[in-house]
Amino acid sequence: MFDHPTQPEVAEWFASLGIEEVSYSVCGIVLTNEPPEHWFYKRNKLRPESLKLELRIPSSGNWLVDLSRHDQLFNVQWRPDDDLRIQSAQLRYRKLIKWPRLACLMDFPQLIGQLETCLEINFLRHANFGACLIEPETLARNARIRQWLAPCADNFGWNSKTQPD
Repeated sequence: MFDHPTQPEVAEWFASLGIEEVSYSVCGIVLTNEPPEHWFYKRNKLRPESLKLELRIPSSGNWLVDLSRHDQLFNVQWRPDDDLRIQSAQLRYRKLIKWPRLACLMDFPQLIGQLETCLEINFLRHANFGACLIEPETLARNARIRQWLAPCADNFGWNSKTQPD
């Protein structure tokens, strides 16, 4: 099995937030403008303009921020090296909206406020954690992560996988 080196920016994120790096792990943080349960088991309560913003941080690097609208009117992605990708059939979302840039992973919390301004929406101040090979509950209770996310979240939850009986 090949081990992969962690990208410097992702390694810095793990270290600065006091998270022990685990090879092949993935951390995820989701913010939305709807109650989280609507995305998981009450999808019929979602509106066309419901938004989901997800940050995925694999230990191998190449983090990704994905903003999707429930009616699929647009999808926007931010990737390392200031790589912004916009998919939409509407000119408004492709060219007219001045999408904020995300130069580095550590600036993610500021992106939320910038998106609220440019899209004239409000995200709930709740961050939901998911993870693979790392306990999401550990991430949600980490004081440094909570401080890092303070500009955009006051409440924290996690996705727990049910264990088979």
